Amino acid sequence: MFRGYVEPTLSLVLQLLLSVPPSSVDVHQCLGRCLAALITTLGPELQGNSSSVATARLSCLVCCAIMQDHYDSIVQAEAILCLQQCHLFAPRHVNLSTLVPHLCVILSSPHLLLRRAAMSCLRQLSQREAKEVFDHALALAAAPSDGRDRVITETGLEGALFSMLDKETDPKLCSDIQDTVVSMLQSLAVSKLTRWLQLIKAILQASSDAGSLNSPVDDGDAGQKEDDDDEAGLAVKSGETEGTRPTVAPRWPTRVFAVECLLKIMALCPVSLSDVDPAQVVDPASGGKVECLVSHLSELVRMAFIAATSDCDKLRLAGLAALQEIITKFAKVPEPEFPGHVILEQYQAQVGAALRPAFSPDTAPDVTSAACEVCSCWIGSGVARDLNDLRRVHQLLVSSLAKLKEGRDTTPLYSESASTMEKLSVLRAWAEVYMVAMDRESEKRQKVKQTGDEEEETERRRGVFSGGESLLSLVQPEMKTLSKQWLAALKDHALLSLPSEYSGQLPPDGGTFYTMDTMNAARTHYRKTWPPILYAASLWLKEAGFTSVDKDNSKPANMQADEGDTDRFHLLMGICVEAMCSPTSVQPLQTIMLCLKSIYTLLDDPWPRSRLGVDSALSIELLNVLHRLLLTRDSTDCFLLILDVVRQVVKSAEENLEIERTKLREERESKPANAVRTSDDSSDAMTHTTQLKSATVGDGGESGDIVPGKSIVFATLEVCLYVLVRHVPALNPSIPSTGFQTASVSSRWTEDTCQLMSTALQIMSQLPALCTPRGSVSILPTELFLMTGVIKELAPVTAETVPSVVTVVLQCLKTLCASSFTKDPACSADWVKLLQSSVATVLDFAKPDATRDHVGVDTSTLLLTLTVFTVSSPASVMRAPNLLQPTVGIFKDAWSSKSHEVRLKCLQTLGSICQLPDNCLSTPFIHGVVPAVIEFLLGVPRSRPSTDPELAVALEGVRLMESLVALAEDNTRIHLVSVLVPMLVSYLLDGDTLKMANKTSVKLHDSALQSLMKIGPQYPAHFRSVMQSSPDLRSLLEGAVKVQKERGSGTDGRDGSKAALAASSQPAKPTITLKTNFGNFTG
Repeated sequence: MFRGYVEPTLSLVLQLLLSVPPSSVDVHQCLGRCLAALITTLGPELQGNSSSVATARLSCLVCCAIMQDHYDSIVQAEAILCLQQCHLFAPRHVNLSTLVPHLCVILSSPHLLLRRAAMSCLRQLSQREAKEVFDHALALAAAPSDGRDRVITETGLEGALFSMLDKETDPKLCSDIQDTVVSMLQSLAVSKLTRWLQLIKAILQASSDAGSLNSPVDDGDAGQKEDDDDEAGLAVKSGETEGTRPTVAPRWPTRVFAVECLLKIMALCPVSLSDVDPAQVVDPASGGKVECLVSHLSELVRMAFIAATSDCDKLRLAGLAALQEIITKFAKVPEPEFPGHVILEQYQAQVGAALRPAFSPDTAPDVTSAACEVCSCWIGSGVARDLNDLRRVHQLLVSSLAKLKEGRDTTPLYSESASTMEKLSVLRAWAEVYMVAMDRESEKRQKVKQTGDEEEETERRRGVFSGGESLLSLVQPEMKTLSKQWLAALKDHALLSLPSEYSGQLPPDGGTFYTMDTMNAARTHYRKTWPPILYAASLWLKEAGFTSVDKDNSKPANMQADEGDTDRFHLLMGICVEAMCSPTSVQPLQTIMLCLKSIYTLLDDPWPRSRLGVDSALSIELLNVLHRLLLTRDSTDCFLLILDVVRQVVKSAEENLEIERTKLREERESKPANAVRTSDDSSDAMTHTTQLKSATVGDGGESGDIVPGKSIVFATLEVCLYVLVRHVPALNPSIPSTGFQTASVSSRWTEDTCQLMSTALQIMSQLPALCTPRGSVSILPTELFLMTGVIKELAPVTAETVPSVVTVVLQCLKTLCASSFTKDPACSADWVKLLQSSVATVLDFAKPDATRDHVGVDTSTLLLTLTVFTVSSPASVMRAPNLLQPTVGIFKDAWSSKSHEVRLKCLQTLGSICQLPDNCLSTPFIHGVVPAVIEFLLGVPRSRPSTDPELAVALEGVRLMESLVALAEDNTRIHLVSVLVPMLVSYLLDGDTLKMANKTSVKLHDSALQSLMKIGPQYPAHFRSVMQSSPDLRSLLEGAVKVQKERGSGTDGRDGSKAALAASSQPAKPTITLKTNFGNFTG
């Protein structure tokens, strides 16, 4: 509504600014505010190119210029605000080459209001045009001086802003200064890395010069002796000019902010050139060349050392954080001049020297807490090559254990809450070290096949040091104390995590590391430290054994109850479940991962697994929590851990069911021997009762009902179903098909995704074993539906490659088809019907259906699936004519395919089917497909294979014929031999032709000759009969054998050829044998 009055009002403001005398400050101030409102009203229209907009824009800029020349600071501040608004809406039309130098000059103004306005504008400019602001400010530093002190020196605008932080006390102004520095740093740190590091080093070294730090040592010497660590420091040199560093030591907030900027630089810049994309070697934002942190490592270590050894606790915390970041980033960076070494090895003394002051008795607890975290990071990084070098930092952690032994009677130097934080941090650091040590020990055990130098190098990289010692050997002596303290800390955390209504159950004297007075403050410290402690305690309990912990062997066996073991198990399990039930915003993903690892580690021990197997309610609750995690988290690594835990739960249920079934079998076997029976009826009654009990062991009971909320199988199926449906949405029948459903493209799947689905399918294949016979019938349709659905969705005809998940599906189908339930009288008939239904479904998948947007299943996968059902299922499954005949037809179609891969798969699967003992199944396949195969093989000499796929099909066909000869009965074998032998002979080449033949023809020749050499001794009578019926065959075979000898074939080939020729030339053995051997008769 006001838009039509903007231009007149703007013209009036301009007239008043020109006509009203400067002494009327209030008027000019009000005009400035009116101008700001007008600019806001115009808004994005200021970017337009129309004449009216251009006139309005010019008027705004002229008004701003008039107010900039005003002598009053308030009016100047209004001018800067208006320019800031113009830049917001029309940045291309604001001249930064004049504005930025003007703002830089104003930064030295004595008026706070003016400095705040200039700093606010620079903050906005640096967020959008940091490079331009940097260049214009640097140009101001290079401009000739007018006699006044320079505001911008060689350090540029960023150096001036750091200097302002030491002088300014206004919170808003300091906040804007820090935001401006951070914005410039984020835009320019990658291309101006050296400049930023020099600035931060100058700030920190200025403070160190004033404080007279430790005596300097060379920071690049990797060969320092161990004793040097006691006085290790870093060279503190002031090589900068007077203009490049402050003359007065900066205040500690400025130095802390400088270290925070250093952390941001390390997060932004690549560690080495290997981390840089070749296409991004030149930074597109600044046009400068990307620099790497590794070339400035010595400076980074020096700056972290200076901050970590400062006399200010805040700065020491920032320095320790920087040191930890350096260790994390450079732990795996190799030393280019010394292969097999890492670049941080030369800074071991500096790291130890930086950490040592933090463990002095008078150090603040928060500093010691941070130092403990850096110690665990350093030990776990694997940088130290020698155990003696590692002991430097290890001894610091050992000294911190003394703080755990301090009783409550000791008067703490700091508050009790700080003491709690310090002790928990020590426990956490040791827990992290123990976790790394156990991981390396586990990896070491898996490298049993490696020997010699390769093994020594691998062990060194994994944490095994010279002399056979490992990182675990450093931790093991302290485990007796640490394990008790870990469990005590976890118990405290569990008590403090109770809802407020259970506060009456808390111990009146507090816990091990807290008192009732510090309970509220201690919760925060426990919340930060319990996850690694939990995982470390789980690892220790698994390694030491649940049932062997804290056992008093002096007590009688009947008095050593397992209440303590059960309490520990429920304590750890309860903490994990409680954390995993928390909302996503409460527990970070890393905490959830550690909880899952802890549960998996606990259940990897037989005793906790037996406790879980007995308590089905706890198993179901745990599975429900895992299902909820799948719904609320989005991490493949987390999902893999969840399925690993599910597998352990299923394993515990299997073991418990096996124990119960074993007891029932023993009961059934012992009753007839021990019980006194009066009649056969009573014996039959007892046997029938035992069988009924056996039939009710497992999910489903006698009725077969799988009840949600009370069934382990149902809860497990929920987890597996979500994993499958998440990646293959079409498996969910409740989702209506719209015809626009996104296909599951296997090429987009990662290896972890394939492993995730494979694990879910493998777990599903184990579930029938947890059910009763009737219960297995209830879940089998679901499993078959999901498995065949995966085949349909992941192996369509249009797929270029079939993912590995399909192979796992076939293995799972084989497991189901070969299940013992197929032979159980209580459910075998139902299993056969369901398997037949699944075969019919697979056959239906083979038919493309445009109405359902189904293109059909990959032929090779289809052949493998039908082969699994035919070979692994009971014979009655495939005997149904409506299943057998279509299956044979699919094999016929596959052999008629033009794809060599499909034909090869057809022959391979057909060979497995021909091995079936049931002739009712194998004969239809032989009669339906083998004649066409023989016809193809007979035509090979006329069209010899020229490619490897063609050769593979021919050789597989020969192997199929050889297997059929072996399977044939003796009275009919001669018919197959009379086909096979001439066919193989026809594949042979004479000497001249063989020399001119290509590689595939030579391979076919060699393979045919080897087959003839094998068939001759194996079936001598049949072989001889065939050879005698056609003299040409013998001459061809003899010629091939002769050529083979000339080619220098091995002894085995010559022996085989001799045996084959002997079999073809020997007369038939007489049917009447003489009792006396006249072989040695000489007359």
